[in-house]
Amino acid sequence: MKSAMLLRKIDAKLDAIIHEDLTVLKKVKKHVIKSGGKRIRPVLHFYLLRMLGDESERWVDTGAIGELIHGASLLHDDVIDEARQRRGRPAMHTLEGNKTTILAGDYLLACGFEHLSTLEQSVELLPVFTGVIRDLTVGELLQMRWENNPALTQKNYEEIIHRKTASLFGAMAESAGILQGLNSAERERIRDFGLRMGRLFQIRDDYLDYFGDSKKEGKALYQDVHRRLVTFPLLQLMKKLSVAEKRELKKRWTGSENGQPIQDFVLERMQKHEIRKQVALDMEEEIHRLMKYLREYPGSDYRNKLVDRLSDLLVPVQG
Repeated sequence: MKSAMLLRKIDAKLDAIIHEDLTVLKKVKKHVIKSGGKRIRPVLHFYLLRMLGDESERWVDTGAIGELIHGASLLHDDVIDEARQRRGRPAMHTLEGNKTTILAGDYLLACGFEHLSTLEQSVELLPVFTGVIRDLTVGELLQMRWENNPALTQKNYEEIIHRKTASLFGAMAESAGILQGLNSAERERIRDFGLRMGRLFQIRDDYLDYFGDSKKEGKALYQDVHRRLVTFPLLQLMKKLSVAEKRELKKRWTGSENGQPIQDFVLERMQKHEIRKQVALDMEEEIHRLMKYLREYPGSDYRNKLVDRLSDLLVPVQG
């Protein structure tokens, strides 16, 4: 099945699930469906189910529920972060206000869980998806706690991205295992695959902000350092800096720059310590680990498609 058809199926299911009790909720539905995106999470869910041997259309229901959770989290995040745009379009709160946007996110979650209650394996799926809601909430609170703080550690960072990004990927993978009746050990392994994929997507996003192609990505580079966000490349750099350089970075990070802008300071040292190469190689190693799991399912065309998608995530080691 081609990607365009997968996206149309998800959009149609979202249209069916999201009710229109009020006029403003019609705008919410339109916003969620038209905002689109690559629908990475339900597509992953589809490929995993097919790889496990499921040829049914059950993936559309669980995939759409995952996408509703994702859409709700984006609405909430944009309010919290005061973001003006989302995927090149005005963020909803800039059009409808913060209160309406927060309630719209809650409404999407309600629609998603109402639909979940109608599914045959809802009892098994419920703790998987409620666990994601818990993780998203805790992850956002942790991110707020450490926002703009250069003292953020690798451990703190990993917990934040585990909860805010990887958890939903893990849920989409585990729900595929539930639908196919995998035992608990097999479910844990496929969930771990999803978690690792989610972590990989976040680290790749962090990488592209420093080392990507602005035209290809459709957004300006270095937004994380301008917003004083501590992400994966910066954490790897901080491990290489001398005590004096760390002190200087902290001084510039807090706004008391003296001459050289923070962006130049960081980029010069990233080049010196070959951070681009290190992060690219770290990602390559993780991709190979994910491929190793997929090789346990020989002969599956969908396994091969997942391998191809993983290969597409490889990034240049050098500029």
